[in-house]
Amino acid sequence: MNLPISIRGARQHNLRNLNLDLPSNKLIVFCGPSGSGKSSLAFDTLFSESRRRFLDCLSARSRQGMDQPEKPEVDSITGLPPALCLEQSARQQSSRTLLGSITEILDYLRILYAAAGTPHDPETGKELERKSPDRITEELVSLPEHTRLILTAPAENLLAQDPAATLADFQRQGFLRVYWNGEMRDIEEISSPVPPPPDAALVIDRLIVRGENTASRIADSLQTALRINPDEVRAIITIPGEEASIRAFHTRYRNPETGFLLPQLTPRHFSFNSPLGACPSCRGTGLNEQENGPCRACGGQRLSPLALAVTMPAPDRAYNLAELTALPLEDMAGELERLKTPPSLAAALTPLMEEINKRVRFLNELGLSYLSLDRQANTLSGGELQRARLASQLGGGLSGVLYILDEPTAGLHPADTDRLLRALRTLRNQGNTVLVVEHDEQILTAADHLVDMGPGSGTNGGRILAQGSLAEILGNSGSPTGEWLSGKRNMPASGRKTAPAGRLVLTGADKHNLNNVTLNIPVGTLTCISGPSGSGKSTLVRDCLIPAVRQDLSGKKGIPRRVQGTEHFNRLVVIDQSPIGKTPRSTPATATGLLQVLRPLYAQLPLSKQRGYTAARFSPNIRGGRCERCQGTGMIEVDMNFLGNVAMPCDACQGQCYNRETLEVTWKGKSIAQALALTVDEAAEFFSSLPRAAAILKSMQDVGLGYLNLNRRADTLSGGESQRIKIAAELAKAPAWKLEEDGKRALFILDEPTSGLHFNEVALLLAALFRLRDAGHTILCVEHHKDLLNAADYLVDMGPGAGRHGGNIVAEGSPADVASNPEAPTSPWLVPR
Repeated sequence: MNLPISIRGARQHNLRNLNLDLPSNKLIVFCGPSGSGKSSLAFDTLFSESRRRFLDCLSARSRQGMDQPEKPEVDSITGLPPALCLEQSARQQSSRTLLGSITEILDYLRILYAAAGTPHDPETGKELERKSPDRITEELVSLPEHTRLILTAPAENLLAQDPAATLADFQRQGFLRVYWNGEMRDIEEISSPVPPPPDAALVIDRLIVRGENTASRIADSLQTALRINPDEVRAIITIPGEEASIRAFHTRYRNPETGFLLPQLTPRHFSFNSPLGACPSCRGTGLNEQENGPCRACGGQRLSPLALAVTMPAPDRAYNLAELTALPLEDMAGELERLKTPPSLAAALTPLMEEINKRVRFLNELGLSYLSLDRQANTLSGGELQRARLASQLGGGLSGVLYILDEPTAGLHPADTDRLLRALRTLRNQGNTVLVVEHDEQILTAADHLVDMGPGSGTNGGRILAQGSLAEILGNSGSPTGEWLSGKRNMPASGRKTAPAGRLVLTGADKHNLNNVTLNIPVGTLTCISGPSGSGKSTLVRDCLIPAVRQDLSGKKGIPRRVQGTEHFNRLVVIDQSPIGKTPRSTPATATGLLQVLRPLYAQLPLSKQRGYTAARFSPNIRGGRCERCQGTGMIEVDMNFLGNVAMPCDACQGQCYNRETLEVTWKGKSIAQALALTVDEAAEFFSSLPRAAAILKSMQDVGLGYLNLNRRADTLSGGESQRIKIAAELAKAPAWKLEEDGKRALFILDEPTSGLHFNEVALLLAALFRLRDAGHTILCVEHHKDLLNAADYLVDMGPGAGRHGGNIVAEGSPADVASNPEAPTSPWLVPR
């Protein structure tokens, strides 16, 4: 019987002393609003405690250099299995980390190429030759009867350093003769050896060939010769009636024409992270650092000439490792089946090939068929990275593990989510517990066990509102998620429907997999671009539309125009999930402009005027008002010697960022640091008498960020939170009722704005987008969320597949138009109206 994971008294962050039993070997989903405590329970309690217990099992020496997690705020956790966290973050990935590295497929391929690859001369491209001992024996046995045969082991290199000592050692081993300057000589005759001649060789055996009768002796003598020189054996052959000749047999790959000799290949020869395998010009980066382009020596393939000259043959061509890993995974799967491996290595290579094929298959099944193994990990989206890690775990075949995933549907089309679900069920069926923090309806309805958290965010969350099977959640009136899933609550109606004021038209989009696409966007509407992952949505918007619009709005002349209709806009606003600032100093208060409102407020207070403080005094970035101990960051790094540096609250300002004199200035009893420590909801009430501050805070509440502290560091925000802060900033710049009057119409482009949002928050976001649209602006979203797609005025559905199977606009029009088109890949998930 599998024991449940029993949690008692969980109080981490905003958790309210939770008691909870989670069933083992089930697919469990934590749902609820952002900031309700889902991640605090899943990652900061369960995963953190599992990791802490694992590290406690290690010796003190083994733990050196590792971050030592603190025990989470929880009374007890029993039944907790080893936990693996499959994150979306790529922050720790360098440009040398590839998709093939994450999935470990590259490791297996390096073994394959080292063991079974066909090497060529890097200079001439000629296939290199070598002979096995068995093959050499066959050739010698096949010589005519009565052929005189002398087997020798080349010894020039052995004799080079100390000829006399080496010859004496040969005598002690029982050898009597050497081949020296073209003749046979007794070792005793060479009393004062000079540097050895190029043909110096130790005589191993002398015999007369008598067919198969001499096969055993020749084989034994060959083994003796190869112990002396494992790379080469020379035979002096005298066929009856002919002159003696010398034939060399090489057991290592070589080019007989140029003499090029291949070193013994190892997997490191195929790693661009090893000096043995890296391109000597770019050192394995694939880049020409001076020109910031592909390395001229390796063509961006990262590997050394020697590694690139080793190939695996297929029926119609051969692939070196770089060429094979550059194939889209869907193509690579087929080519792997066609690779020819030596029959003599079949037993050894079969398990290796099965492992490679299995992992490639999992990647394809998870909807990553358009990617290649040589894709840099730091260029993958969070969803792609997490699915790659998931594929690696599927291939690992572990059981008895708690897998924790953070919103694995991020960036997934509904069809791709179905594939993801199959993978999660496979993990569960292998005897694992799979815990997912998720908002996606498809995942929620497929869960074995749901935990609905809330009711709100921050201090208003941290409670378990409902838990159980889907049926139990749907029947629980206290579950907000259950109300949305049952249809009792619905998204806000789109409202205003007017004819578009014109169209923004992009023509000739042909980057990457796009097939000369023409994009039409009705002006003054909410338009969504949908389609499978890898179908070309981001390429069309990010790489084609945005540069073309920016170029046109800049007014540059003499540049060919690829976009028409920009006269409807006076600015372009791109709102993506990138951080709100480049440093940790950036906070929601700085990103929305709230701090710019508060600084003059505090500068006008009586104490500030008495001391001559200006608004600059209340900036944590400027000398004078900031704490100089931490330079306004509120944190200092403590050197832990052999352990990693630890960031701790500044002991001078107690994490408040400002010095004592600045903190003495208060408004309504709060210093500027105390005001910035408030949540958005608390600040909205506190600053309700200040119209500009209230407008900013109201816009943040409107997009579901009421729980967020105003001084939250930018590097701790999720991508979805960063994006909503940017949306709030735009909403607050000018109230909706003024935008149309001022004629400040903008083109807003958003990248998956529903990422990480609960149903309640999607509803808030939709209302905010409708406000922008109704004020005359044009909103374009790259999106997968079914509720946003169904609420759009206009849809552009791309596909029909990913990679080379995509790159086309399959259907466009209203959601009802696209829903009625059976060719549209998104049509099964749209609601006809």
